[in-house]
Amino acid sequence: MSFKTLSIFQLVSKPTAPKNFASSRRGAFSVHHKAQTIKGIRSLKAEANKNFAKEVGELQVSENQLVVERYVASNRFRVKPGKEAAFEKRWAERKSRLAELEGFKFFTLLRRVSSDEGEPLQLGPGEPNYASLTVWADKDNFTSWRAGEAFKEAHGGGTLWGFVSMLVSSSQTLEGTPSPAFYHGLLPLQGEQAGSSAPVVGGWRQVIADGVNPITPDCFVAMNRFSVTQGNEAAFETRWASRESKLNEMPGFLYFLILRRDAVKADDGFNYVSFSAWKDRASFEKWRDSQNFQSAHGQKEGLGKMPSTNSPNKPKGPPSGGIMTGPPSVAFYVGKLTLQCEAGL
Repeated sequence: MSFKTLSIFQLVSKPTAPKNFASSRRGAFSVHHKAQTIKGIRSLKAEANKNFAKEVGELQVSENQLVVERYVASNRFRVKPGKEAAFEKRWAERKSRLAELEGFKFFTLLRRVSSDEGEPLQLGPGEPNYASLTVWADKDNFTSWRAGEAFKEAHGGGTLWGFVSMLVSSSQTLEGTPSPAFYHGLLPLQGEQAGSSAPVVGGWRQVIADGVNPITPDCFVAMNRFSVTQGNEAAFETRWASRESKLNEMPGFLYFLILRRDAVKADDGFNYVSFSAWKDRASFEKWRDSQNFQSAHGQKEGLGKMPSTNSPNKPKGPPSGGIMTGPPSVAFYVGKLTLQCEAGL
């Protein structure tokens, strides 16, 4: 077993010496254990910070591309089978005042679901089954939160032992470490206000979670993921900006954004994502079967109708025009613990 594995489970346990040890031996043992503990904490904390912030600000945008209107931070998780409810409980009970922070717009905890309702979800090795997604007014608001007390409170309380406790909890529910992804938010469009029966107190949703049963979803989210070829980013964005869409006229529509990955090279191969949130799956499917969908996703747009598939494979083969390396890949989610600022998105 590696030192890192040992440190995760040993850091929060207090050392105990055999009953017959001399006090000096006990003291030496305690000091050594404490030193090793602090060393392990610092190593894990440095790794977590590096993983979280390594992508921010790396993308260079040309003057022909769309202006950034929102900033989006996401963390992707691979939750162990059978630990989904426990993972959601941890999120529900975390200390957070997110909705009270300057520049906050929208949050949801996403759980991946099958494209075909009722069918089992099929994911490839390492494919995340959960993701957190937070929308900010701009990158400065995100950066302020990342460096402020609110971030510390939500990630272990700002203390070393709080951070370690969070790591221990994560190790019990997750396969591997969370994987961050950051995006420029383009072309935001708001529909109905996201609704929920659970109140918001102190900037966070007050949801009862027992760790056994999953939390009831607040919304349904459809993502279309694109791999746009280098040099065609502006053309791809222009197509979206010029298309005719009546999403905000559809019953159950909540929110839409085009997400442009804020990284030189996206680790999953998708540098653009269309994000749409709906009251429920039925509202989304009603739109998908409508004339509005056909008009907005016609062949003249070069985007095509979204396929119904669970395949996590990256796009292959050039589509018409060569703007993308292959057809888009669809991902469906249910959103939980959803928060939305009162002033709108």
